[in-house]
Amino acid sequence: DSPWSKGRPGWHTECVVMIQDVFKKTLIDIHGGGLDLKFPHHENEIAQCEVCNDTHLANIWVHNGMININGIKMSKSLGNVWWAKDLIANHGGNLTRWLMISTHYRAPLNLNEEAFTTSKKELDKIAAAYKQACVKLALLDGKETSAFDETYTSFIDALNDDLNTPNAISVVYEVVKKINQAVRQREIDVENLAVLVHTLEKMLYILGIEFDKISMTNEDKEMYQNWRSAVKEKDFKTADTLRQTLIEKGIL
Repeated sequence: DSPWSKGRPGWHTECVVMIQDVFKKTLIDIHGGGLDLKFPHHENEIAQCEVCNDTHLANIWVHNGMININGIKMSKSLGNVWWAKDLIANHGGNLTRWLMISTHYRAPLNLNEEAFTTSKKELDKIAAAYKQACVKLALLDGKETSAFDETYTSFIDALNDDLNTPNAISVVYEVVKKINQAVRQREIDVENLAVLVHTLEKMLYILGIEFDKISMTNEDKEMYQNWRSAVKEKDFKTADTLRQTLIEKGIL
């Protein structure tokens, strides 16, 4: 009960009050929450702000889709809650983040072990291409560059389109494909490969994915070449020993 009617008037008022109190303004840039808050919560906030201040409450509204666990809405009442800290502890930050952004933020996201397995395979392919390209650049004494591949514009355009991360990820795959093609060339275009690597690094940085930067000493380069020679000469015992060392160093 309230002096006005039965209901929960405070619930719809709190954001309007806090925004004015904290930001000292009646119109903010971004406001949002779960898709289930769009009505009636946010529409009531807008109505109150319009009446009291003659202005909309926010320029941009961001409503995220619900998270499902094995096809069922995640809910404390159902007891099917997966905590972010546990997902990160079990799967790592990269994998958890990649899975989260694989679906548009306004769409529902279904979490299950199969989804994590699929996302891991996708990240592993990207990491393998990145590592191979870095090794090739190191062996060929490639120089770092600040130039971007033409695909970078499409990547930014996707994110500017209401944070369309699935489309942005598809552009990442394009760059990975270009990298794989570039490293397989008999005569590698070092400058082009450096541009592709820089482009991929920037895209992953923006998406919050962190891969270790590959660096090789002269000793590492010599060991890598010796490994390649051992494989070519079918000296598999030596090749296996060198390969294991290179893996431990993070080069293979």
